[in-house]
Amino acid sequence: MQNTELRPLGAGELLDRAITVYVRRFPQIVLVLAVVTVPVFLLQAIAAPQSAHVWSDLAQVFTATGSGASQRAAQTMAVDSRFTPLALVVAFVAMFIRVLTWSAVVAVVAAAYAGTRTTLADAYRLALKRWFPQLVVGLAFLILAGVASIPIFIVYFIFLGALVALSALQQTVAVVIVGVIAFLVFIVAFAVIGAFVFMAYELAAVAVVTETGNPFEAVQIALRRAFGRGMKRRTIVAGLVLFLLSQAGALPLVAVAVLATALTHVDALYFAIVGAGTVLLDGILASFAVVYAVDVRVRREGYDLLLPQTA
Repeated sequence: MQNTELRPLGAGELLDRAITVYVRRFPQIVLVLAVVTVPVFLLQAIAAPQSAHVWSDLAQVFTATGSGASQRAAQTMAVDSRFTPLALVVAFVAMFIRVLTWSAVVAVVAAAYAGTRTTLADAYRLALKRWFPQLVVGLAFLILAGVASIPIFIVYFIFLGALVALSALQQTVAVVIVGVIAFLVFIVAFAVIGAFVFMAYELAAVAVVTETGNPFEAVQIALRRAFGRGMKRRTIVAGLVLFLLSQAGALPLVAVAVLATALTHVDALYFAIVGAGTVLLDGILASFAVVYAVDVRVRREGYDLLLPQTA
């Protein structure tokens, strides 16, 4: 599939193209994800099989009637959510492996969008070369997210101080109004800044695979494009779309896995459903991230094709 249109694409068109790429290269995208994701979920099932009950335990906590039942439900949840040393090791390894898998699937999707192909071996060979730079990019944006959150919390504490002062003056109506405004401001600000930083990170993560192996250069590229003229709002919208897309897939997926496990009492079923769903969902998320990255380059730099690096 080739993208030769230089016109700006709307959020719906970006999603449509992402789905098109995903469908056309579905076997290859699924394979590059499954070859690593499936073993990881298998290890998680072995290391912490009781974690399959956490969500159903949480439901029991909220629906239990009586202090005795609530206490037993809370105790059961505490036991099932407890991490053994092996489970912690597996979770730690899974986090680092996910970075590797994401680079590999980005390489496959980028090649597909450019109208070419890359093999499974080549995708993971490139992913291994870009593994450490991806970790640096992730760390950089974690720091940026923390710094960007500081103004939000400053405003939050200002509102909190106002609530305390109004409460001392017994201004009940004013307390409610200020409380509602503070809540809305906090949620909107958090969503906007979070979406922007999240999408800028995705631009950097794609750039590391498709343009440069230098993580600092990739961060600079991403920030320059995200803050470019006319791009800030689009970056926020794209970040919200990607976030909502991930939640729209993840929440029903977990719900189905929890229900199936509760009905069958087979813990392995939970990991099988979540693992398979994660493979399918990550494929579409990676497709959207790559298509958006291409669209940004088309808008800002006049590129109509994104050619993945293979070395």
